[in-house]
Amino acid sequence: MKELNKKAILKDLKENDIDIRIFSSIDSTNNECKRQCFDKKYLLITAEEQTKGRGRSGKNWISQKLGNVYMSFAFNNNLKNSPISLITGAIVHSILTKITKSKGFGLKWPNDILLKNKKIGGILVENEIQGNKIKTIIGIGINFNLEEKESWWGDLSEFSKIIERNNLINGITKNLIDYIENENLHWIDSWHYACSHLNKKVKVNSGSKTICEGIFIGINDDGSMNIKLDDKIKNFKFGEVSIKGIY
Repeated sequence: MKELNKKAILKDLKENDIDIRIFSSIDSTNNECKRQCFDKKYLLITAEEQTKGRGRSGKNWISQKLGNVYMSFAFNNNLKNSPISLITGAIVHSILTKITKSKGFGLKWPNDILLKNKKIGGILVENEIQGNKIKTIIGIGINFNLEEKESWWGDLSEFSKIIERNNLINGITKNLIDYIENENLHWIDSWHYACSHLNKKVKVNSGSKTICEGIFIGINDDGSMNIKLDDKIKNFKFGEVSIKGIY
């Protein structure tokens, strides 16, 4: 597994626009983005290992030092009308599918990246207020190789000869910048195409409680999901989706 490399990650990107920092070990790439001030348009933090990786709702994220992807991308802009977590998921799905030519990748609302119905990655978006600016931080974790994993975890080990981490980080960064600067209006179509539970029966959970059970019929431009219950449609902006057969 090649080490993280600044030159490879910044290939074909405008270096004057990106402040990149690579760590051998760090508590959390998102935390480092919060600590850092940057003069360029974007800040990219990557690490070989995280000691305090986090997922949604404060959950721990397994961050072993095995050549996985731990990255956070930050910028001083608040995309109020853009569900950047879902948009990032669509970007990652597109890149992985293109590189591997595999149809096994999918997304689960709101921020899980899947391979063959196992979770291989996740996205955590956080905002920091600094003076009169809002710093948006997009954290992305992707498992390349896990020695020990729970039954619902997967990794990219079967593609170890195809996917190279520096290239993957480079592609994600390019596409995030493209969206921020140009706002691709077709991201919802891409997300629906990647969704592993579109038009399937799901449960919507809040904590340990199931609050709704129905057919997942898609998302809206604010990232919220629509669940069909007989002849009614309910909209949810928060919660967790569970579906039989997906980890």
